[in-house]
Amino acid sequence: MSNHLTIKIEMILHATESFQKITNSFFDMFGIKENEISMQNISGHFGNTISMLRLEIKNKRTGEFVKKLVSMIPKDQMTGLLENIEDYIQDSSLYLRFSKQHFVKKTLMLEEKDPLKIIVYTPVYVRKEIIDAYKNLLEIK
Repeated sequence: MSNHLTIKIEMILHATESFQKITNSFFDMFGIKENEISMQNISGHFGNTISMLRLEIKNKRTGEFVKKLVSMIPKDQMTGLLENIEDYIQDSSLYLRFSKQHFVKKTLMLEEKDPLKIIVYTPVYVRKEIIDAYKNLLEIK
């Protein structure tokens, strides 16, 4: 199934946050290089710079990415995620949100506030099979 996955990663980076620390974490944790990350700068409400970081992973790299991702999520959080997986699925995509502060420290913690967003999409054509497809994907050992 991993060859058919698409993974999108999105993050809002405020002017006070370090782009270099973020790119270092992407490389150290997932082998993602700085030149793979696109950045769009926009102006915030008070004229401060806000950067939108995005990257997309497709094809053979997705399987390796998911294995690394699953191995880094604390077991108690993974258990909760699997038990409530329907809360993380919207329009056939799995939406995971992780703390940016923990990410910079090269750890992953599920968190809703100001997150690093990882969106996993796999083509599932029978709606009732979506939950099982994502459960199977995340239970990679």
